[in-house]
Amino acid sequence: MNFMNDDREGLDAYLKHLDSGLKLAVNSQKAYSRDLEDFFLYIEEYGIELQDFSLHDARDYVRKLKDEWSEKTVKRKISALRGFFTFLQKRGLVKANVFSEISLSGGSFHLPSVLSRSEVDQLLSYRGKGFDGCRDHFLFLFLFNTGARISEALSVDVGMIERGERRIRIVGKGSKVRYIFLSPVTMEELDHYLEERGRLLDQLGVRDQKALFISSRGNRLPFSSAHVIFSRTKEALGWQKDFTPHTLRHTYATMLLDRGADIRVVQSLLGHESISTTQIYTHVSRSSLHKVYDMAHPHAHKEEK
Repeated sequence: MNFMNDDREGLDAYLKHLDSGLKLAVNSQKAYSRDLEDFFLYIEEYGIELQDFSLHDARDYVRKLKDEWSEKTVKRKISALRGFFTFLQKRGLVKANVFSEISLSGGSFHLPSVLSRSEVDQLLSYRGKGFDGCRDHFLFLFLFNTGARISEALSVDVGMIERGERRIRIVGKGSKVRYIFLSPVTMEELDHYLEERGRLLDQLGVRDQKALFISSRGNRLPFSSAHVIFSRTKEALGWQKDFTPHTLRHTYATMLLDRGADIRVVQSLLGHESISTTQIYTHVSRSSLHKVYDMAHPHAHKEEK
C-alpha cells in the first residue's frame, strides 16, 4: 500500500508546525516524529487509510502500544497522535480526532493479570474447532513459552524458525535483536500446527504465504484479530479476570522469577532495555516470597533441640 500524498504532506506540515508554531524542544520534536512514523508504519502494515482511521482502530493501536511500551511512553505517543489528529482535523484531512476519546489518566494503566499454574493448564487444554482452534491453541502456547510480545509473534515467518537451535531471531522494540526460545513441547505442537496451516493454504490455493500465524483466509493474522481470539477464549473458559496477550507475557516472566531465574536473564529474554522495566513489569507471588523467606532467613525456623 502507498500512502496518499496528503498523508505524508500532512505529517511533514505538522512536524514543521511543532518546530515553528509550538516551538517544542528539539528532543521532544524527535520523539514526536518517531512516534508518528511508528504510527504510519502501523497503518501501512494493516492497510488502513488515514482518513478512515476509526475509534476502534485507535483502541486497537493503543492496546498494541500498551503491550510494548511503558506507561510514560504510551502517554507521550497518545499525546503526539492527539496533536497530529487535531492538526489534520482543522485542515479537513480527517473527520474526527479519534485519539481525543482515549483516556490518558493513570487509572487506565495497570499491571496485567497473571495466570496461575492451574489456569495455564486449563488454557492449554482448551481447543476450539477447526483450523482457528488449532491456531489459537498454538498461539497461546507460543506466547506462554517464549514471552514474546504479540506484535513480535505475529511478525514471525516460518522461515525464521531455527529448528536445530529451537529458537527464532526477533527484531523487537527499538529495532533490537534478540532470540526467543521454543521448548520441545512447543516444537511438537509447531509441527502439528504447520500441517494444519499447510492443509488450509492448499485448500485456498495460497502458495506464497510466509507468515507463521495466519487467518482462516490465508492472510497474516492481524493484530486486531488477536484480541478477538483472547476475548473469545476468555468467555469460553468462563474467566472473569483480564486475559490479553500481555497476560501470557507477564505469566511467563512471573513463573521464571518464581522458579529462581536471575532477573537480568529475564530482562534479556523479554527484550527490556532497562532492568527497572523488568522489576516493574514482573510480579512475584506472595507464596514465592514466603518460600524464599522460609528457606533463607535464619529466624524462619525453630531451632532443633
